Amino acid sequence: MVLRLIRIAVATAAVGLLASCGGPGAPLGPPSAKDILSKPLHTNLNDAHFVVSGKAGAGRFKFETTVAGQKVSYQDISVNGVDYTFVVPGNGKWTAKTTTSGLGRDSFTGASDFAYVGEENLPAGKAWHAKANDKDGNHFDGWIRESDGYPVKYEITQQGNALTLNFDKYNTGESITAPPASQVVQG
Repeated sequence: MVLRLIRIAVATAAVGLLASCGGPGAPLGPPSAKDILSKPLHTNLNDAHFVVSGKAGAGRFKFETTVAGQKVSYQDISVNGVDYTFVVPGNGKWTAKTTTSGLGRDSFTGASDFAYVGEENLPAGKAWHAKANDKDGNHFDGWIRESDGYPVKYEITQQGNALTLNFDKYNTGESITAPPASQVVQG
């Protein structure tokens, strides 16, 4: 009988210890900010579409307008660590520069000073909000959807310019290629 009471006491203590340590069935809480911002690396995300808003000194986009009756255009494509920029009026060639920035699945790699901000309900679903500094020291905020680890929103400030990306499409098969080598000069 004493052995049975000892077993019951040990089992009860083990259950209490498991419960206090977040054992099975206990809420685990949110992952760390570093884990949240690395989620896109661990998904089957191949491409994403986003809407750009704010002021951006640089980015992957195309902008066209007319100034004093003349067409003005700026295009930037970032592929495999190289930024290709095309400007009209200009020399009619893409200018290539090696870059350590650019957006992709590993955009948060090399970040530091991680902080978990909270959980938010966004139109695209429930998301974790975390902030950090990118590898170049620029502050950014990232919202990663809880259900699949995909980025939902990304805000960064570079050289005083704020850029907001709102992601709305994923894995559409979008293909981004560098301009033909014959149309590129080193910048």
